[in-house]
Amino acid sequence: MMPQTSDFKRHASGRKVISLLLIAAIIGAVTGTLAVAFRYLLLEVTKLFWTQSYDLVAASAAMPWYLIMLIPIGGGLLVGPIVEKFAPEARGAGVSEVIESVVTREGNIRHRTTLFKMFATLLSLGCGASVGREGPIVHIGSSVGSSVAQLLRMASEWKRVFLACGAAAGIAATFNAPMAGMLFAAEIILVDFQVNYLSQIAVSAVVATVVSHHFLGTFPAFDVPTFQLLSYWEIPLYFALGLLAGMLSILFIRSISLVEDCFAAVKVPRWLRPAIGGVCVGAVALWCPYALGVGYLTVNEVLSADLLPIMMVIILLAKFIATTCSVGAGFSGGIFAPSLVMGGLLGGVFGGVMHGFAPEHIANFPVYALVGMAAMVSGTTLAPITAIFTIFELTYNFEIILPLMTSCIASLVVVQTFYGLSIYETRLVRKGMKIVRGRDVTLLRSLQVGEYMDNEFEEVAESLSLGKLAQLAQESYYPHFVVLNEQQQLVGMVSMRDLKVCLNEMGELSDLVLTSEIMTKDVISITPDQSLEAAFELFEGKNISTLPVVDVLARHRVVGMLKKSTLVQAYNQNILKSGF
Repeated sequence: MMPQTSDFKRHASGRKVISLLLIAAIIGAVTGTLAVAFRYLLLEVTKLFWTQSYDLVAASAAMPWYLIMLIPIGGGLLVGPIVEKFAPEARGAGVSEVIESVVTREGNIRHRTTLFKMFATLLSLGCGASVGREGPIVHIGSSVGSSVAQLLRMASEWKRVFLACGAAAGIAATFNAPMAGMLFAAEIILVDFQVNYLSQIAVSAVVATVVSHHFLGTFPAFDVPTFQLLSYWEIPLYFALGLLAGMLSILFIRSISLVEDCFAAVKVPRWLRPAIGGVCVGAVALWCPYALGVGYLTVNEVLSADLLPIMMVIILLAKFIATTCSVGAGFSGGIFAPSLVMGGLLGGVFGGVMHGFAPEHIANFPVYALVGMAAMVSGTTLAPITAIFTIFELTYNFEIILPLMTSCIASLVVVQTFYGLSIYETRLVRKGMKIVRGRDVTLLRSLQVGEYMDNEFEEVAESLSLGKLAQLAQESYYPHFVVLNEQQQLVGMVSMRDLKVCLNEMGELSDLVLTSEIMTKDVISITPDQSLEAAFELFEGKNISTLPVVDVLARHRVVGMLKKSTLVQAYNQNILKSGF
């Protein structure tokens, strides 16, 4: 009977694995199809605004100046009220909202948010706002994964996994890069690597890539030059490029926050902010039309060596201003694409200058632009592995791995050292979420102290002599004693450490010393209805391991004890385990 039972369990487990992989494949197919549809819709909306679908630089050159100004403003006037009225959470990049769903909502995403996110992003990109399309596609794919999991009534664990499957499929379909999609989901969305779940994520990414290949072809997203490392002396240069990318990443993240703070300071209504951002975008476009839209044509010109270094400097400055104004003002769109564009321009400028000093030993600037793209993404997202594989899958050249690793890690270290948060984490922190290694400490707000306190504890009277207290301590296994007065109110605490020090000093006078003379009088306490987040803040930075729990309605009567170890255990159970 035992072998048959074992075989049955093994077959049942195998069927479950196959069914989960089939669900992941369905999510990948649906997300890939929606990503392709989004691309075609974006072309039509862009054509509606600019009369051309691809080249906004050429389109703006054939337009009068006032139309170049009015189109982004008009787009902002459409986006602002729609987002404010129907889905306020749809403004900005979509990745932060997906992470928030993983951390705080058990992988559930509002479908209305996804619909309006897609619509608002089409309008934002169509009118020329400098944002990316990857964030909204990630949001769409995540919504598909979450919806499928909800439809099948799956546990919250699998809701998160299939949400990540949709996110991976979105990135994979956009860049024709399944590995980058898989790592994006694991490194940014889940902020954790779990081998048990990578198989489902990989299947979704592969299926989405196949769908993308069917409709859009097998061509890479960019015109990639042939990479060649001319000399190992170039490695320090790639390290320096990574340092510059890290500094630019910090400036980029802080600038977006500054724009948001400026709008808040002058109390501009949220529905009007995209239109004001459109004024900035239009003004920058009059000076440099390369700032309009996603900017992938600009990247291709850099990678094809069609731009001079001085022109790349101008475009980099224009793109930086246009993107910070667009994202900060509330246009709907991602920051992954602008990071790629600005990183490519930064790398092109750096490589062009260095190549001028030693043309025989330093490669031409397009290869530095490739590495700069990854370094900037690594700095803004704090996801170096995703950045490395995104560019590697465009080249499939192993010579680029060493420069990519050098630049991406350098950029990562700069941002972690001098800033500490990714652009996604920054946006969540500004919304009031306290991110700790990708997890939300504010989840502890839903857990009350009364649910986790110990109801059994040792209490002593303040009039108890030191000798009797020592005798009691020998018979008790509690490390702390609550000291009460005659009204049974908390007046202090005595620890075994305090007792040991006093006994060594007092000797035979121990019977003359009272507990009230050695106890700690400044006791930090907490109430049963307070949250574990409040307890977390009380423990933080203090050399205490236990908090007495008092009932303030009962004249500070002690009702329990909360241990620091219990708090940590509650955190692990309710946050780390539920969020992988």
